[in-house]
Amino acid sequence: MTTRTSTPASQPLPTPRGNTLRRVLYGSVGALLLLLMALILYPSINLLYNTFRADDTLSLANYARVFATNRYVTVIGNSLFVSVFGTLGAVTLGLLLAWLIARTDVPGKPLWRALVIVPYLIPPFIGAIAWVYLLGPAGFVNRFWRDVFGSPLLVIYGRWGIILVMAFYTYPIAYLVNVGPLRQMNPVLEEAARISGAGTWRTLRDVTLPLMLPSIGASALLIFMSLMANFGIPTVLGFRTRYFVLTTEIYRTILTADMANNLQIAATLSMVLVGFAVVVILLQNWLRSGRRYTVLSGKNEQPRLVKLGVWKYPAVGLFVVVIAITVVAPLIGIFLTSIQRALGVPITIETATLAHYQTIFGMSKIGNAFRNSLLLAGGSATIIVFLSLIIAYLSVRMKLRGSGLLNTVVLIPYAIPGTVVALAMILAFLRPLPIIQLSIYNTIWILLIAYIARFLTFGVQSISASLEQVHESLEEAARISGADRVMSVRDVVLPLISSSVFAGWFLAFMPALTELTMSALLFSPGNETLGQVVFSLNQEGQVNLTAALAFVVTVSVLLLHTLIRVLTRVRLDRAL
Repeated sequence: MTTRTSTPASQPLPTPRGNTLRRVLYGSVGALLLLLMALILYPSINLLYNTFRADDTLSLANYARVFATNRYVTVIGNSLFVSVFGTLGAVTLGLLLAWLIARTDVPGKPLWRALVIVPYLIPPFIGAIAWVYLLGPAGFVNRFWRDVFGSPLLVIYGRWGIILVMAFYTYPIAYLVNVGPLRQMNPVLEEAARISGAGTWRTLRDVTLPLMLPSIGASALLIFMSLMANFGIPTVLGFRTRYFVLTTEIYRTILTADMANNLQIAATLSMVLVGFAVVVILLQNWLRSGRRYTVLSGKNEQPRLVKLGVWKYPAVGLFVVVIAITVVAPLIGIFLTSIQRALGVPITIETATLAHYQTIFGMSKIGNAFRNSLLLAGGSATIIVFLSLIIAYLSVRMKLRGSGLLNTVVLIPYAIPGTVVALAMILAFLRPLPIIQLSIYNTIWILLIAYIARFLTFGVQSISASLEQVHESLEEAARISGADRVMSVRDVVLPLISSSVFAGWFLAFMPALTELTMSALLFSPGNETLGQVVFSLNQEGQVNLTAALAFVVTVSVLLLHTLIRVLTRVRLDRAL
């Protein structure tokens, strides 16, 4: 009797074609690792190496100099001061607004949901410039206040002005991180507190807030690191009073060419920022791995909304005031400044002018900046989506060895401040590349590489999350019908994840369009970007031209965001 053996369907016999495909896939992982090493690891290692270089010898002299110099110690203290207090302000405001929207019957929720995130869309350095036009020594609010009361209301320059503006433009992070957990919280414990006689405010203090500690902590860490890495706000509001933080001190050190070992000292200061980033990442991982708090359960129960009663009106008033202060007032300040004939000239129908808009659109530098920013943002976003599709498919679907390392390498440039990334690029590409002897320093290509490295994680995270939701059986059905892997991906997977691919492209495109931190250090004549031109016009004291360009950029960003929301929703509807 002949015994027939069979191979289970889950373990098909290896075929030459399957082996070839696997070799190709492993080769793809290797090629991607080499590419990411060139884009990310090589600059990072170069940066670390330069911190130990002092007068062409390897030592700890740079670290000793940084921590023994009062100016640098003061700068580190300044960074911690504005970041801690800015975080406290942003988390307090964002958490309060999230609670009102998620847990109360405040009127107009759809409107407030759309408006409270708008400050996050305005480039922070433009927001800082706008507040100079309102609360600077010659700002509109201060001029009015001085005329009425004899002294300015508040001069925005200095550490408290930096803290105020930082809180205004990062509170949406706290809102976005906390509104979901507040809305989905298991109501059992809160109901038990009410049954025990606790009122609304005591339940909030003793039950709700303790349960929310993980998400509150996560939002605080995100905001803190964002503020430690912020360059635009401290530059606009701190340079005038010589109040420097780590990012602005690194920028100043790089530009001080007559300082001995200036790039190495800047690299060492950068490693201080990296150290804070590492601590924040470790704390985030600790919060995510904690199991002490459970706010979600399997039951589909929604927490009971708090009836505000007469407090509805103050709650609505709070939203109105927040939107007025963070969105409306800055935009009005920018626009009014842009139509002044000159700084300090009263604005009337006769004196108002659009000449500054005509000037900026007639300046070749600004035209080049628009073109460069669009090309860099569009080009980097397109390359990011292409690389992200490969990385996501290899890690999520193929689960190939080495794909986890790819995801870790991709995260590095976004986890550390943009100033550090820019300095790493300078040190890596200041000289021609080894072996091929190609020089990209002082070219537009170094900006493109920096943007790709910095924002690649947006595409990977967006596409990976979507790919995990596509069941493997759909691809298997396509292959049973005769399609190979490439065809199954093209005809089955891509249409299903098209909305996430589209979203990933715009998630990378938007921050690249108005990027300042890296651009301020990496641009070269003829390769200016929008963020850099606004920044340089402001530094040159061309107030009205700065306002006109800032207004155009801000309105463009807000319109693009609206377009993204509409198109993403349309594509999502089509995909479903």
